[in-house]
Amino acid sequence: MTVQSRWHYIARGDRHDPPLIFLHGFMGISSDWLEITERFESEYYCILPDLPGHGKSVMGTIAEPLKFDFVALGLVTLMEYLHLRSAGLIGYSMGGRVALHAATRYPDRFDALVLEGASPGLQDDKERDDRRVVDEGRAREIENVGISEYTEIWYEADLFQTLKRHPEKLNKIKSLRKNNDTAWMAKVLRELSVGRQPPLWDKLGALNMPVLLIAGDLDHKYKQILYQMKDCLKDSKVNLIPETGHNTHVEAPEKFGQALANFLKEKYLYERHQLGESPGLSRHRV
Repeated sequence: MTVQSRWHYIARGDRHDPPLIFLHGFMGISSDWLEITERFESEYYCILPDLPGHGKSVMGTIAEPLKFDFVALGLVTLMEYLHLRSAGLIGYSMGGRVALHAATRYPDRFDALVLEGASPGLQDDKERDDRRVVDEGRAREIENVGISEYTEIWYEADLFQTLKRHPEKLNKIKSLRKNNDTAWMAKVLRELSVGRQPPLWDKLGALNMPVLLIAGDLDHKYKQILYQMKDCLKDSKVNLIPETGHNTHVEAPEKFGQALANFLKEKYLYERHQLGESPGLSRHRV
């Protein structure tokens, strides 16, 4: 389905069950999460959107600016369309950055937050400037070589080396990524760059929802970031998935799924029960 010809999404499960929203990473697609949501759709209402510029989501003209506030508002608009007062929110990598931005901007709309290999941004001005330059170069490379060739380049990065242990999965991922639009991927990389992301470190302490921070134990960069985040959050837990890198839900779906299931039962369902909110449907209609 497509919301107002903009946000395309996949829905799984009973709409009267507690809702979960899953956000994919850069160059990803809603179906990236299906292997995970298979184990949750009997208990939860799972919503898997294509983020702006990805998959089947249509975002108007490419000349329109793409900012984190716009994406966060789009996510909440999708929730309104689905009559969801609140939901649990799960995001991977870039999708995790979008999820965190949405949670800090609209904290009352999210009962629980799960971040996999995600960051609150760069606090140092020079680091942000440097990252913008790097991502501008990457965006130009996408435009020069096309999305098909750039996909091969992207997955040679150190961040994804552990995916090579799973060649069938990696080949499937690459095949799906090559269906993306070259111009839109360049735009997303430029405008949703970590270098353009407003740093959210000083907003973490204001979040009241429980937060699960997931990283692969071989993803040394994000392990460090997640522990730094934990020190800033009121109610959070770090879960490291053994023998995995940046993309834990692909490399070890059973372990990722179990970590998520435990957190949801312990924190998400408990919080909703305390609030008397078993279903995720709004009491009003938009």
